This record gives sequence, C-alpha cells and structure tokens, in this order.
Amino acid sequence: MKISLISGSHRKNSQSTKVTSFVQGILEKKHGIKTQTFDLGEKPLPVWEPGMWQKDSEIKQFWKTYSNGLTESDGFIFFSPEYSGMASPALKNFFLFISGADFAHKPGLLFSISSGRGGAYPISELRSSSYKNTRIVYVPDHVIVRNVEKVLNDVNAIDEDDTMIRERIEYSLAVFLEYSKALQTVRSSGTINLQKFGNGM
Repeated sequence: MKISLISGSHRKNSQSTKVTSFVQGILEKKHGIKTQTFDLGEKPLPVWEPGMWQKDSEIKQFWKTYSNGLTESDGFIFFSPEYSGMASPALKNFFLFISGADFAHKPGLLFSISSGRGGAYPISELRSSSYKNTRIVYVPDHVIVRNVEKVLNDVNAIDEDDTMIRERIEYSLAVFLEYSKALQTVRSSGTINLQKFGNGM
C-alpha cells in the first residue's frame, strides 16, 4: 500500500508541514506504509490554466513530472491551513490539476490546521467542492489540529490537548487505512467506467 500526503500551506517550514511529517512518521513507523509527500510550500504549483487540457502543453508536461507516483497511491491525506476561514488556495489549485484516474474511488482524509480555535471551515469547503470530478471518497472522519503551535512538537505529548490530538490522529489514520484496503476491491471490481462517465454531475 502507498499513501500520498499533500501539505497545502503556501509557506516553507509551515505548521502544516510539521503535522504532515508527524502523520508520515506514524504511517511509516507504526503501520509500515510507503508514503510520498507533496509540499505545496516547498514546491509550489503554477496557477492552473486550460493548457492542462492539451496533451503536449508545457504545463501538462510539468504536471506529469511533478505528480510522479501520485496515480499509484491507494489513498490521500490532505493538510490545509485555514486562511481567513477558507481552505488553502494552493490546495484548491492542486485539485484542479487532478483527473479521475488519479483519485477516483480512493479514500481521502482531511486535516485542517489552525493557529487558534478555528479550523472547521476548510473541512466543509473541501468536502463540498473537491470531489465532483476527482471522484475521491472522503472518509467520514477528519482531524482539526487547533492551537497547532502548541502541539505535536515533541516525541511525547506535553499536556492534555497534545494527548487528545495524538489519539484522534491515531484513530483517524486507522480508520482511513481500512478504507484504503476496502476501496481496492471497488476499483478492481470492473464496475468503474471513467471513459464513459469521466465527470461527476
């Protein structure tokens, strides 16, 4: 099994990247999962443009190199900071590059990152607007990391809030991995027809 993690912050060395690295460590060390990380702050994507619809365009060739290994992933975990109550523009832009062949009928787990007590809005926004043509299947669980500067900084939890979010992350990852196994059966069933029904309604 292979899982891709997408850190959606625009910043280098961001708190979203910190959380991404924490989750990656659990997947690799505890579950033995192969992972791949796309950090949109360290390696930003250009703004999507219609050249992506052309087979040999410059932006299409760039995306093929940038996204190497993405299609082979069995599931995806997204980390979005909350910017003015919205999901990260870099992450929304990332979804525009995605085709059904990349994400279709694969599970997605959403993380929202907040420096305060917020964080709910990016979850709602991504659930409502990023699945239509990608066909990604968001699992019912998600994680909101609040007061992010104060948690997930040390090997061991330092207080009750840190302990609580670590337990929630462990649980949500375990659920997500079961969906990753289960949806492999759906994709291999022969039922999926992305050539005829390439876009959602």
